[in-house]
This record gives sequence, C-alpha cells and structure tokens, in this order.
Amino acid sequence: MKKFFYSFKKLLSQQITLMLVFHTTYGTIKKNFSLAFIIFLFILWTTFTAVSVFFATRHFDYWSAKIRAAVLGTKYEYLNKELSKTWELLAKVEENDRAIRKLLGMKSKKEIIINSPDMLNQGGPLVQQAKFLQEVSSSPQDVNLLDYKKHFDLIEEYVKKQIESHNEIYNFIKLQKELYRYTPLIWPCYGKVTSPYGYRIHPVYRVEHFHTGIDIANELGTKIYATADGVVKFTGWMEGYGKVVVVEHKFGYTTVYAHLSVIKVKQGQKISRGEVVGLMGDTGTTTGPHLHYEVWKDGKLCNPIKFVNIEDFFKG
Repeated sequence: MKKFFYSFKKLLSQQITLMLVFHTTYGTIKKNFSLAFIIFLFILWTTFTAVSVFFATRHFDYWSAKIRAAVLGTKYEYLNKELSKTWELLAKVEENDRAIRKLLGMKSKKEIIINSPDMLNQGGPLVQQAKFLQEVSSSPQDVNLLDYKKHFDLIEEYVKKQIESHNEIYNFIKLQKELYRYTPLIWPCYGKVTSPYGYRIHPVYRVEHFHTGIDIANELGTKIYATADGVVKFTGWMEGYGKVVVVEHKFGYTTVYAHLSVIKVKQGQKISRGEVVGLMGDTGTTTGPHLHYEVWKDGKLCNPIKFVNIEDFFKG
C-alpha cells in the first residue's frame, strides 16, 4: 500500500511543460506545471461548469415558468374581455328581440302561458353570469377551467333561447303574412251597395228575411274579384244564387260570389286576391244585375262590410 501511495505521489509530482511559440520577435514562453496542479484545475473547471449548469438550468426553468405564466395571464385576460363582449352582444340581441316583439305586439310562449306582468321589463345578466364576471375581474387566477365550462354552457343555453325566440318571431311574422293573404280584405267589385247584411224585406217575395250577405249593383259584366287567396271549392248553379263561385280560404274563411253571368274559374283552382272569378250578372232570384257577396268564418256568417277595408286589418 505504501508503495502504491509513493508511486501515486511521484506521478502527481511529475512536471508538464507548456510551451507557447509566437511567430514574432517575442520568442518562446515555457511554463512548467505539476500533474497534480493540472488535475486540480481540471476538477475545479469541471465543478465550476457543473455548478454553473445547475444554477443556469434552475434559472431557465424559473424564467420559462414566469414567461408561461405571463402568456397564460394574457390569454385569460383576453378571454375574459371577449366573454364580456359576448355578453354585451347577447344583451343587445335580447334588447332587439324585445323591441321587435313590442313592435309586433307579441309575447313569448312563457309570457303567454304564465301571463304575468312581473315577467316584463326584466334584463341584465344572470346570477351565475354576474358572479363569474366578478370573479374573473377581481381574481382571475382563482378561476379554473370548470368555471369557464359552466360559463360557456350558460352562453350556449342563452343562445339557444335567443334562437328559439327568433324562430317564434319568424313564425309569428309568417302567420301574419298568411293571415293577410287569406283574410278577405277588399271589395269584390266596383258598384253601389243596394242591400246590406241583416234583416230586410225580400225584393222579390216581399217578406221579411235575413239577408246573408251584401248586394253590390253595377252594370252587367262588371268584373268580380277574389277578396283573398284561396282554393275554389264550388262553381255552378245553386237555387236562388244562380251561377255561383265558392272560395275556401285558410283560417276558417269562406267567401261566396253569386248571381254571376260568367264564371271565370274552375273547381280546385288556386287563386290569389284580386284575381277575376267571374262577371256580374242577374242569374238566380234577382231584380237586376248585382253581386251577392257572403263571408263565412268557421261555419258562421259574418257581415261582409267588415271585410272590405284593408286598413282595418292593420288596425287590428
């Protein structure tokens, strides 16, 4: 063992010459170092390098984490701002929805069913929404992904309700357009009303009876117009009515055009308001050329004079 240590000590004491040769007038520089000193420098350099790498790595992880946190915070801030903008946009959509409903004079299904005035003029964020927005504005770092998911679920539910509301508005407008098309709203012809709706003395039989429509007199061959869109259900001869056209409309309306001289439509034909269905005549029981015009609603007679002014429809 002593021999080993002696040999090892002798090895470490050996000199190593470091020679620097300059290709100038400086000449040559020689330096002698022991092997032990060289080993010491190597160990010192290795230790220094290892320590530097260790601390540099820790420092890099620190700054890397800090940068990631800053980027994540920026993303959260951006997301929160976009969420706020989304709710502001949805609030405007709801406001427009209410304005359109007010303009159309319609209520939502819920308001119709509940019929509660307390349900009107309510707005602003939901309770869950307000709580969430307060959290993200005061301490966004405490808001987890589950909270965001719940919030997005609220937005999705809110959007679905708005879509349902818009569908209701669309269907309401569509219904109003159909009501306009299929409701008798114009005079069936030009002329003078010679006999109103209601009880009267029959001009031929001279007895009191109920007049089921109105009589409009004009020259023979005056054009008779359909007062609403519909389908011709009957054309032909009826006792007392003479040549007659019966048009069935939607929403329970039926119109009758009697005493015609010429019928211009066929049974089963689809017709539009203003389309000529026949010409004025004096067929059937009459005292002269005129149109006998009737309006029926859900199988019951109506006073036709209430269905000749198109502006009355918009007032209703």
